[in-house]
Amino acid sequence: MPTHASRLTDVRTFIPFFCAICLLMGTTATWAATPKKGKASPVPSASKSKSGSAAAKTTAKPGQTKKTSATVQAKEWGPYLDVAYELTYWEKPEIKEWREKRDQEIGETLAAYIATWSGKLTPPQENPTAERKEEQLPAYKERDYLRLAIAQTIEYLQNDNLESLTNAGKVIDRLKGKSSMPEIAFWSGFVKSLQALEANDSDQFVAQVYNIWNNGVVYIEQNELARSATSKAAPTTTPFYYRNLINLVVNRAIISRKQENLNALGPLFMMMKERNLGEKDGEGKYTTTLIQRITDGFTAPDSDRYRLNFTVAVIESKRLQQIAYAKLDAEGMTEAAQKAFEQSRLYNDLAFKWAASRRSSGVVLAAVDHLDITSFAIQRLPDNTKAPAYPFFSALPGPEGASALLKAMAIYNDIATYSAGGWEKAGYQSRELYLKSSHRLWRAIMELSLWTGDYYLAKLTAAKDSQSIHSYAAPMQVSLDSYLEFLATQLGRGYNDIIPDSAYFGASEAAEKLAFAYQKVNSYSTDNSAYNLWFIHRLQATELFPLAPREVRQTAVALKQDGRYNLYLDYFLPLSSRVKLSPAIKRWIEEQKSDTASIVRDYTNSIEKLFAAGPEGIATNAADKTGEAAFVAAFQPLREELQRKPEHPVHRLLKAFYLEELQKTTPFTQLLKDPNRLDRGL
Repeated sequence: MPTHASRLTDVRTFIPFFCAICLLMGTTATWAATPKKGKASPVPSASKSKSGSAAAKTTAKPGQTKKTSATVQAKEWGPYLDVAYELTYWEKPEIKEWREKRDQEIGETLAAYIATWSGKLTPPQENPTAERKEEQLPAYKERDYLRLAIAQTIEYLQNDNLESLTNAGKVIDRLKGKSSMPEIAFWSGFVKSLQALEANDSDQFVAQVYNIWNNGVVYIEQNELARSATSKAAPTTTPFYYRNLINLVVNRAIISRKQENLNALGPLFMMMKERNLGEKDGEGKYTTTLIQRITDGFTAPDSDRYRLNFTVAVIESKRLQQIAYAKLDAEGMTEAAQKAFEQSRLYNDLAFKWAASRRSSGVVLAAVDHLDITSFAIQRLPDNTKAPAYPFFSALPGPEGASALLKAMAIYNDIATYSAGGWEKAGYQSRELYLKSSHRLWRAIMELSLWTGDYYLAKLTAAKDSQSIHSYAAPMQVSLDSYLEFLATQLGRGYNDIIPDSAYFGASEAAEKLAFAYQKVNSYSTDNSAYNLWFIHRLQATELFPLAPREVRQTAVALKQDGRYNLYLDYFLPLSSRVKLSPAIKRWIEEQKSDTASIVRDYTNSIEKLFAAGPEGIATNAADKTGEAAFVAAFQPLREELQRKPEHPVHRLLKAFYLEELQKTTPFTQLLKDPNRLDRGL
């Protein structure tokens, strides 16, 4: 029985069939060269390490292709544009480098591609040279429109050409009927979010970013999950989409554009934390680290919770702050160092602006950063003679330092009101965290005041003429007096608990420096005003830090030389008795079991003799003098420890004693109320 296979085939039937097969084979070869979404791409596998902003990338360089068997070297732009999501989060120089390599490789520039396809796809009403008859227009695929929009978007990303972005928006709108397709949803949202940034429209930007996520990325994730269920070797593209969103919001919107009111995007970053960003350990995990820092910032106890703008500004400010520190230490005060400081201050100002309120925990964090970077620069002024050549550094420590202090003190005055309650309104999770935050701000204020004082102290020490002495003493007095007045004001408000223990030793240091300044000024004075201020500040320094036998002896020597030793007898000897009998000091010694407690106990037991001996000391022979000198010298290391360690237990002793002193009526408290009594006697 004959079969169909054994029948003779008419040649007239075979030839057309053969031609059709050949055409199909040719078409198949062409599309085989085009990488499909989710497959290996001829575009770089996104990711060069990015040091220029907070959203860093991984380490592959632009133009580097994936080493997979599916990688092809396409000779047309289409395949590259299909996977352009791998590069649209790069920086401009990286995109430029990639584009130039592709121009050479393909033999057609991207600009030429855009021009060609714009001519083909422009509607008749927009293209006067096109035929008006719709039936004469060729039919083009959605892929052609999408590729053109992507090409125009790349053009915009590289050179900020607004016309290219506008054209991309028009082209992508032609596909709005297919916006349910994840790929089209991604690119449509991407283009429109860029347009929203250009229009400074935060609400539209937020809406488009969520459109990208909900209608694009989520479905792409689902497709990849389905593929991975059947093939473990299936490539993944979602990390590139994640990086695009992160870069779009963090770098383009917040860091570059300073776009406000993007806090509604915070939940997106919480979701990103659970995603695989495709970064390997050897590549630095920069984007992963950024997401971790942002999400940690959302819940940090000293930050404004879940405020995206504020959190990114703080992260960028701190990043630039570290760069500024490194440049200043390595290069000194240069143009590059100045730029780094100015950039850090710019984002610090944005953190202030984007904080929840004037009393929020975030404002305190920003204020501390501001004070810290100012203190850091002031410390290095003496070693940088070129500082006056740069506007930023030349404003230190004068106007810039004074402004920073006034701003921080005003913030402290605001948050101090929460001492009695209501701290949770400012975002503090507990009273303990509120106190910790307020103490940190105080210490930053104190340190900037003292560093400013040290800067002028060095100038004042070297000054030899009246004009120089007065020019350095005046700003030094303003800075240090403002700190002492700040302490007195807060004590007067009854906010003792929010003042850190170390504040009192800091006040002693300030009073000590002020005493030196007034002593220098007194040399060129015709009345007793500067002399009296020298004595008042020396006495105050001892009240605040009575464990200073060397400085007390120096004061006794100066007063004896000046014929004013009566002041020593009237003010310092009574102080020694109060130190010896102080209930606050006795309680502290009983509670402490350290070596420091033993030294303090020995000192209080001998303080009356030490003070009464005055300039000569209490020793009567050489051996005793050596032992006495060693005992006096033992307190200098303690002073240095207190300067380094804000949590040292002696700080609590100094606070307790000074507060105890202020409750009494003594020559010292009377002198604080009436400085002129020095000229009238007791």
